[in-house]
Amino acid sequence: MQPDAVPIGRSMNKLSPSLLLLVVGVATSAAAAPIFSDNFNRGASNTVGNGWSEVESDAADVSLVERGVGDQMMQVRDDDPLAIASQLSGISTLGYTNVTLSYDWQPTNNTESGDFLWVEWRDGTLGASWNAIAHHALVGPAAFSSASTTFAAGGLGDLEFRFRVVVNANNEGANIDNVNMVGNGGDTDQRNGVPEPGTLSIAGLGMGLAAFLSRRKAIRTA
Repeated sequence: MQPDAVPIGRSMNKLSPSLLLLVVGVATSAAAAPIFSDNFNRGASNTVGNGWSEVESDAADVSLVERGVGDQMMQVRDDDPLAIASQLSGISTLGYTNVTLSYDWQPTNNTESGDFLWVEWRDGTLGASWNAIAHHALVGPAAFSSASTTFAAGGLGDLEFRFRVVVNANNEGANIDNVNMVGNGGDTDQRNGVPEPGTLSIAGLGMGLAAFLSRRKAIRTA
């Protein structure tokens, strides 16, 4: 047995779970591609901007408000009409399979049992009916929560989604922040069933690392 085989083998075996998890994690993330994001950090305003459409009874119902110093969030409130913030900017999911939408949400202070935030999507090219992604009970005051949902909205030339509150008073609603949408299979090669080159390289690295660790372990136990 080589003098340095045992310490190197032990060291590599201690690192192997984390290294392998890193390789798997990077390979997995390589399969997801960004589609849309908005952190709303462009100053407090009664107009949200960035492609958002607003349904409201007064200008401040769907707006950007302060979450912290230099940090804004989108406010959606009111009951007549029900306040809605819709993303209608022509988001394409062509070439993607599943789509994942993540966001932070918070009930406003005056919400109560029976108030809800609905998150919905539709095929904008057809003007189709809205489909539920998720819904959250609004009972405030409460801290922000994070949500992430994967739904079958790939292959669309115009994906639309929205945040809609169902409340019974004009000072009730929800705050939204850090909206992100990603999809799987967005790379041209992936659309044709061929993995991304980076994914192949990472997978090869993972197999090579696993083989190296196995050889070291065999040397150590011989």
